[in-house]
Amino acid sequence: MSRVDPAGFNRGPLTRWLPVLGQAAPEPPDVRPFETRASDTPGRFVVRVVFSIPRITVSAMLLAITWQVGESAVPVVMGLAIDRALAAGDAGQLLLWIGVLVVVYIALTMAARFTGRLNVTALQLLQHRLRATVSSRVLHPRHTTVRPPDGGVVSTMTNDVARLSYAVLLLTMSISRIVSIVFIAVSLLVVHWLLGVLVLVGAPVVVWLVGMLSRRLSRSTREYQDLLAATVGRASDLVAGYRVIKGIRAEAEATRRYQEASQETLVGAKRNAAVLGRFLGASGVVNGVFVVAVTGLAGWFVVDGQLSIGGLIATVGLTQALLPQIQGIVGASIPNIASSQASAARILEALGNACPVGSGVAAPAWSTGAGTDASTPRSPDAGMLEVRVSGVPHRVAPGELVGLRADDRTAALVAAALLDPHAERPAGVEIRLDGHPVERLAPAEYHARVTVSPHRTTLFSGTIRSNLTSLTSPSDAADRLDAAVRAAACDDFVTDLDAPVGEDGNRLSGGQRQRVALARAIATDTPILVLHDPTTAVDSVTEQVIAERLREVRSGRSILLIGSSPALLSCCDRVIDLSPATAEAAGDASERTVA
Repeated sequence: MSRVDPAGFNRGPLTRWLPVLGQAAPEPPDVRPFETRASDTPGRFVVRVVFSIPRITVSAMLLAITWQVGESAVPVVMGLAIDRALAAGDAGQLLLWIGVLVVVYIALTMAARFTGRLNVTALQLLQHRLRATVSSRVLHPRHTTVRPPDGGVVSTMTNDVARLSYAVLLLTMSISRIVSIVFIAVSLLVVHWLLGVLVLVGAPVVVWLVGMLSRRLSRSTREYQDLLAATVGRASDLVAGYRVIKGIRAEAEATRRYQEASQETLVGAKRNAAVLGRFLGASGVVNGVFVVAVTGLAGWFVVDGQLSIGGLIATVGLTQALLPQIQGIVGASIPNIASSQASAARILEALGNACPVGSGVAAPAWSTGAGTDASTPRSPDAGMLEVRVSGVPHRVAPGELVGLRADDRTAALVAAALLDPHAERPAGVEIRLDGHPVERLAPAEYHARVTVSPHRTTLFSGTIRSNLTSLTSPSDAADRLDAAVRAAACDDFVTDLDAPVGEDGNRLSGGQRQRVALARAIATDTPILVLHDPTTAVDSVTEQVIAERLREVRSGRSILLIGSSPALLSCCDRVIDLSPATAEAAGDASERTVA
């Protein structure tokens, strides 16, 4: 018999054969990005994020209430056992109340265990969904002129997302602590009405006072988080541009600027720590005065004979249980929720320049994507890509390789409109697919039919293979991969597909990065491929090789080549020649067929 735990948890011999329930799935779940609203404030956004998974958060909250109320009920049960069993000398009552105490301990222990499990699950799910939201929105800016995301996004997607998602634990525990305080107050009302009134009136006042004290802490935390994000962003940009910095011999200046930013962040951290210390000290004084008042009044009632021995024990136990509840709210929940609101404000700012993801309408009836009945008659324009510049249509028929030569501004506007048709449309540029505006297509449906390789080359950290197969259908990945590597002329330097490319491809030269990006686009299985200046960093000999091989991968797909390279345009079936006058003043556009 094997002595190894089959689940891999290193359990003992008595439990290793028990089933393991509630295991996480091997792959992260599919999530919908959060939608931003005009009425969103940081506080509202925090609440909406926390309760976006009510099945988990509400269950965790109910279990947390059971846990906290159970702990507060222990001194009540002990006081009843003393008055009804020990004081009366009744063995039956003693066994009864011991049994009740055991049940309470079992209930609160199990509730605490499952509360922690659900809270961790909620934290992971919310962090995954928030990071998916931020990354999706940053990669799809509302305006094409928005500055590309810098290293500050790293801080937003790590520090701010973690702080905001941590609010689920804070709110869950805060509500359970408030319910526990109410239970303590009601119990004290039963013991003595004046003690209960004091707690019911005094506890909200204490929480309000501490909330007022936390406002300065919230502002200081926000300032510190802004400084931290700026420093992280500068460090990321410094690493990404290290080759350029070294090339112009600006290492000393770059180091000096980073040290200044780091020193400013350190000062902000110390200032924030000082504000936090003052807050904790002031809240401790307020909290201590309140607990001393309740305990002193209870002691006076005992001396005066208004409380029994069991009542005294219950009162002392309830007062001691009240202390950590209030301390948890004023010392942990309030300052950390303030930090979560500051992070929510930063995330809302990051999402402010982004278009709503997932807001596209369902695929219209003319869509030829997945899910369309094969018996449905196809439109005569099926598979036709149409680019309208200043109202003049230019079509790419299925199976064509068409070049588009224009000035840099017009070429960039056309490429941007094709890359994200749901963004704000550039003036004078309209994209149609099968004769219909692409805005009517859902984003997923559009990108399942059209692949756009932008001029700006971006590679993922990892291997060459992971970059090439990121958008490739797994059914024919190997065949497409080989064809794409050859078509992009990568075979002269790609000897090992599992070789790492480095951060943003920094282990490759500019031309190699551009060729890997071209191979990645060619490896996709979409019927329409758009290439924008794919060889500007490639030498002329390699460019001619790429031009000759592009024809080999055009079978079954349409290719629109936006650029001005004579070598690439010579391989096209025809070339659309747009002069600046055509792009700006709706003049005539001439087309010529290249032999």
